[in-house]
Amino acid sequence: MAITSFTFAQAQNVIFETTYLKPKTENLKELGEKVKAHNEKYHGEGPYAASAWQVLTGERSGLMAWMMGPFTFADLDSRPSEGGHDDDWMGGVMPLVHGVKDGGYWKMMTDYAYMPSEDFVGKIMRVRSFDIKRGKWDEFLHVMTMIMKVYDEKKLGNSFALLDNWANTGDVDAVIVWQYENYAYFDGDLDFAKRYEEVHGDNSWHQFMEAIDDIVVDTSDEMLERMAD
Repeated sequence: MAITSFTFAQAQNVIFETTYLKPKTENLKELGEKVKAHNEKYHGEGPYAASAWQVLTGERSGLMAWMMGPFTFADLDSRPSEGGHDDDWMGGVMPLVHGVKDGGYWKMMTDYAYMPSEDFVGKIMRVRSFDIKRGKWDEFLHVMTMIMKVYDEKKLGNSFALLDNWANTGDVDAVIVWQYENYAYFDGDLDFAKRYEEVHGDNSWHQFMEAIDDIVVDTSDEMLERMAD
């Protein structure tokens, strides 16, 4: 989900792994240091590159999201496990958390991905989860195509990506991930509905929202901030 390579995103299978850690509040500083050291040693670059994010809003507020990728399914066959990796994680990181939750694998829908530039790196991430009605998946992809056209024509300054819940966990079928370079972005003109109608015509946003209401059972949002240090 932490998109770093637009070129890679054109591959057929682009997968991200997510795990949420429930920190022990008395060990927050040490946990950050242990995760940083683990990532630098075993997940510094390539398909196993990992990042850590602080969850700011939503049901998982206060948790740390650990994310690895992008990688392909074949890369999982050779993921770090030996050379002290598992001992470092189990002995260094896990004693500092109450446990993990909501681990998953997410497959990027590469036809529904937009990056403002090839070197774009987001500091803020917004994730919207969708529970889609049975039999409505094709209709959902159609309305996402309408969203992609706005990004392509308006050249917006934030990234956009649609990911499928490949592991099929819980009630979440797909997520949209937006990333932003900084908080100042939110002080600008964020009237997406206006831009949508400039592309698709008058009253088109109302029609879009009606379609979403017919397609989606429920949604939920969370905001995350990259733990750069």
